Amino acid sequence: MPSPEPAVHYLALPENLTMRSAAEIKSLLLDSLGRHAATELDVAERAPVDLSFVQIVEAARISFASAEKGLRLAKPASGTLLSVLERGGIIDTMNINDRQFWLHQGETQ
Repeated sequence: MPSPEPAVHYLALPENLTMRSAAEIKSLLLDSLGRHAATELDVAERAPVDLSFVQIVEAARISFASAEKGLRLAKPASGTLLSVLERGGIIDTMNINDRQFWLHQGETQ
């Protein structure tokens, strides 16, 4: 008898979160969307990140929500990811849902 699937699928992302790995990241997210009820993304603090990663994750958030599935970050954005969010002006325009997703602000623990 197969063991039950965990409630949340833990997805360790590649070490490079730039345009160079965009196709791989998209594929990993689509696979997880098709196979799991919820996915938790592990982003390495020192991973190279550019806006393409943020765009892919934002598209994934929409897809997961449309499919009534969960998507979250394992830990709040920090390091290079936080820097990209700041430099891109994204933090300044975040709504409460964005802040909960990217920064884990406003969540009840």
